Amino acid sequence: MRAYAVRAERASASDIEGRILAHSVRRPTGKGVLLRKGQMLGAGDLDLVHQASGELHLLEPEPGDVHEDEAGIRLARAAAGAGLTISAPVESQYQLNAARRGLFRVNAATLRRINAIDGLSVFTTFDLQPVEAGDNVGSVKVTPILLPEAHLAKAEAICREGPPVKVKPFQPHRVAALVLDRVDDATVDRFERDMRKKLAWFGSELVSVERVEDHVEAFARALRRAQDNDSEVIMAAGASSLDPLEPLFEALKRAGAEIEKHGVPAHPGSLFWMAYRGPIPIFGLSSCEMFSHKTVLDLVLPRLLAGERVGREELIDMGYGGLLSRQMAFRFPPYEGRAK
Repeated sequence: MRAYAVRAERASASDIEGRILAHSVRRPTGKGVLLRKGQMLGAGDLDLVHQASGELHLLEPEPGDVHEDEAGIRLARAAAGAGLTISAPVESQYQLNAARRGLFRVNAATLRRINAIDGLSVFTTFDLQPVEAGDNVGSVKVTPILLPEAHLAKAEAICREGPPVKVKPFQPHRVAALVLDRVDDATVDRFERDMRKKLAWFGSELVSVERVEDHVEAFARALRRAQDNDSEVIMAAGASSLDPLEPLFEALKRAGAEIEKHGVPAHPGSLFWMAYRGPIPIFGLSSCEMFSHKTVLDLVLPRLLAGERVGREELIDMGYGGLLSRQMAFRFPPYEGRAK
């Protein structure tokens, strides 16, 4: 790329032909744009150029230079993984939008490799966000008007190893709830109503709510029965998470389930526990998780229902951002729809 300064009033056709304007030029009245930044000029633009005043800065492409418009769409196409669409540029930024409801995933290491290349930027919302179709989740921008092809080719090669961003679809799951019979009927009815609505947002179904007697063998049988009935996720409610002699925890052992972690570094929901019986996740619900839409459970469900495993390490990692105050509302699924 070569740069030239040309006096607008004295410019000739040869001064501007095939060169790109490095800045926008306003009309002599000061209202509106006469010539736009990034516009390639030709002899037909000479009358407009002569209407301008002062110095024009022009760029002449050299072999291997790529215009920002072409570079931007190429980078956007390379960076966008499954479940994303690309919209027309706004202020030279191509927007990455969710094509479906799902879980937004970002490979931060890949993203950093791309952003380390001079002239290229890909920026996103946070990883693990539940998103709706149409949500803007990222943007792509090429900073210079002319970019060396080698820079763009390097970014495209990185993306071929695996695009940095995607939206994973939620997968329908059959969910069973086991509720200790110490929980009163009104509470169970409210829990069932709220949980059906919550799971429906993900496209999943609460297939059963079983009242369970408060002893070890009853709960162990209920756990095995739920899995035998093709439940893919099992939740348990009504047990005391703090009581080491709580029958539920002995029942988990007898049913062949292993607890991944008991207690999560987050609030509300710090008493949350997660276990697995084979591939089937089993977790406990405290009273806040039975009814609130903004607890640890609402960080775990999107990942489970997108087909991801949430184990000990994933629960430990929740300490970063685990203060689930009002300011963290953006992290939770919009069960009631997005605020307008």
